Amino acid sequence: MEHNEQVLSERTFKGRKAKKGLRFAVSVTGLIFLVELIGGWVSGSLALMADAGHMATDLFALSISYLAIRLSARPSTKKRSYGYFRIEIIAALINGVILCITALFITIEAWKRISLPKEIDSAQMLVFGIIGLTANIASAIMLHREQKNSVNVKAAYIHILSDLAGSVGVVAGSILISLTRITTIDSIISFIIAILIVQSALKIIREAVDVLMESVPPELDIQEIEEALLNFRHVEGLHDLHVWALTSGVNALSCHLLVKNLDAGQNILVPIHRELKEKYNIDHVTIQLEDERFIAAHNKG
Repeated sequence: MEHNEQVLSERTFKGRKAKKGLRFAVSVTGLIFLVELIGGWVSGSLALMADAGHMATDLFALSISYLAIRLSARPSTKKRSYGYFRIEIIAALINGVILCITALFITIEAWKRISLPKEIDSAQMLVFGIIGLTANIASAIMLHREQKNSVNVKAAYIHILSDLAGSVGVVAGSILISLTRITTIDSIISFIIAILIVQSALKIIREAVDVLMESVPPELDIQEIEEALLNFRHVEGLHDLHVWALTSGVNALSCHLLVKNLDAGQNILVPIHRELKEKYNIDHVTIQLEDERFIAAHNKG
């Protein structure tokens, strides 16, 4: 439990900046959602309405991310011995699914608009698009650094980036419509926005599922870790090596080490823990030492 509290303290420290960035993103996204919703209705732009709809789902998703960070800071309990770290991963998975659903609705509406084109006020579309673009850039800057430490914040960051891409599309579309008077450009841009959203969503879903399936974290090479453990003095063999992540940036390892004798093995535990922490960022380490006598007794039993 004490080690969990130490890791939790480190996560809480990192989470403060993430919460600040997410609070800012939630506020800005909520404001821009209202602006783009009104702008899309006034100008008749589906791309702007699609971006507003995306903003609405992002507002919900960012709120989930923010709530997840707050909940994940709770200490471990007797029932949840690892604490609430995985809440962030669940939030990221939910966000990924929400993004896919959003992309589907945008695609359906864009297809309908191609069949029944409507007049679009490109000037108003441009103004509202620029407002959205400016706000999304500000939110992206706030979350850029922290998204490297958490798949949950990364999901929120990708939400913002997809919004940013959508705003760029709206601005570009409004200019093209103004020059060509071809209103189907609006629907084409909506399709592009939907594709970008799905690409981002699938990446987030894949990362979240990997954590939930307790896959080896992508930044770690389990073969390299195995070789590093075997290089320690007195270590003669290794089996049942498992490396996984409790959440983004909180890695765990368990294994059985065959040593010359158990007394000698005790002396290498501290150096092993230190190397795993410093070189591989593995916080939770569980090692069972075994020697020939232990194995013989175990097999006999």
